[in-house]
Amino acid sequence: MRFYLIPSISHSIKICTAFHFPIKFSSACALRRQETLEETNMTTTHQYNNYTELQCLMQNYASSGDFTKALYTLSLIRNNIPGKPTVYDLNSLIYCYFKCSNVSIHTLVEFYLGMKRFGPAPNALTFNTLLNGFLSFRCLEDAIFILEEMRGSGFVPSFSILSKLLKNLLELKCLMDSIFVFEVMLTLGYVPSKSTSNLMICSLCKAGMAREAYFVFSFLFNKGHFFGVFTFNPILWAFCKINETRTALQLFCSMKKRGVVYNVCSYTALVYGFCTEGLVEDALRCLDGMRGIGCKASVITYTVVIKFLCDARRIDDAMRILGEMEREGCDPDLLTYNVILREVCYQGKMVLLMLLSS
Repeated sequence: MRFYLIPSISHSIKICTAFHFPIKFSSACALRRQETLEETNMTTTHQYNNYTELQCLMQNYASSGDFTKALYTLSLIRNNIPGKPTVYDLNSLIYCYFKCSNVSIHTLVEFYLGMKRFGPAPNALTFNTLLNGFLSFRCLEDAIFILEEMRGSGFVPSFSILSKLLKNLLELKCLMDSIFVFEVMLTLGYVPSKSTSNLMICSLCKAGMAREAYFVFSFLFNKGHFFGVFTFNPILWAFCKINETRTALQLFCSMKKRGVVYNVCSYTALVYGFCTEGLVEDALRCLDGMRGIGCKASVITYTVVIKFLCDARRIDDAMRILGEMEREGCDPDLLTYNVILREVCYQGKMVLLMLLSS
């Protein structure tokens, strides 16, 4: 089965303008030059040339949330210290800014675009710092944008960052983005943890994305990660709920040959699927096959069959299944009786109603 490739989402189109870095990095900073000089008491050339002091001042401004002053201090370094600032200075500004309580994600994205356009060019640490920061603030769209930028620049994201991003996306039910990150992990040879994989499969199943869920399961299974029936059952149910019971049956047989041992929930999914597609005879054969291998049907399994037999106006067959159910020691519940009572009353078969009450 071929799994379609999810096209990369271009988040950069959301960015209206890049963070323009003129000669002094920011025109806004240039307008505040005199004010900043007075506040920092930088009135001598010696202080302008003190790289360590300027670097610490920039980091302090960034940590306090004053990005404008931090950027202006960076411009002083650029204008007065030969060969500075380096990309590591810009990385430290980003890192320190994430520590403040009023981070502007938009400002950081623009700052990154300014680095990309005017230099110094972002390096692996730039991308990792931005990714970790965006993840800590749950800004997942921006994190995916930086992930795409990172890969486009030839850098490889770490397993831990991708795992954290995937888990956060799944928790917020961003399934299409989750699939994209999962595919990125596959291309890099990374395998998500078992708990994250289970969460992804279940989330896809709940959303009716049965084929995508099966792809994830099958890929991991082929890599030697055995999840078993409790992970595969939701996939069977997902296929049966979208009227692809034949596909579910094929997967059922295929995985059975590969060592998956099914339980009552597995067979009930197939019974339900056949019934919803009007294939009641196939459902009955599935029920017989289930009992034939010693797997005892549950009250849910029987009730599913009885309900669809009643919906098909086959009340006599429904009563026969009810009798088999009782002989096997599976006590009908209130829902089972209500389903039959409704059909008995609809057909006016009062004799059957007396039989049920006896």
